[in-house]
Amino acid sequence: MKGNKGSSQSIRRGCSGRLGEIVTRYRNFMRRLCEAFNATPYEYVSPGRLFGIPLFHVNLGFDNPGGRMRRACGIISIGNQAAGVLAFGLFTAWGLFAIAPLATGGVALCVFGAGLVTVSVVGIGVVSVSIFAIGYVAVGILSLGVKSVGIVAFGESAVGILAIGREVHAVFHP
Repeated sequence: MKGNKGSSQSIRRGCSGRLGEIVTRYRNFMRRLCEAFNATPYEYVSPGRLFGIPLFHVNLGFDNPGGRMRRACGIISIGNQAAGVLAFGLFTAWGLFAIAPLATGGVALCVFGAGLVTVSVVGIGVVSVSIFAIGYVAVGILSLGVKSVGIVAFGESAVGILAIGREVHAVFHP
């Protein structure tokens, strides 16, 4: 097995070359990130409340000894896991407007998401603008929906380079 330049760590078994270096760097980055969160948990809850819910809540870090992620719940929330009207999560978020790698909500801006409107890499929603989009109105490279627009589009009304559906507007269609 190869080692990193000047490092005593070895590349993960099964990965070699450049891919192995990328995987190792990613794992090291995530490990350091988790260690930083363990070392410095932070929480702020605003004194103002609306219907018993804090107006602003920040909760970052991991709880020891279980290492569970901390949750922020407020009208505006920021945390590892966030829930609120406007939710910013480092890992997950739920809310009317949710922004995180994994998000669900009315409007979700994420990597993987579900909601009424999603803007993501992989999205499921009534309106989904994603690389891989599934929804009533789906826009993406690969889209599946009643109204579908994409390079490859599947739907009742499909528009794309390759489109399959009842009403088709495409360069190529079967």
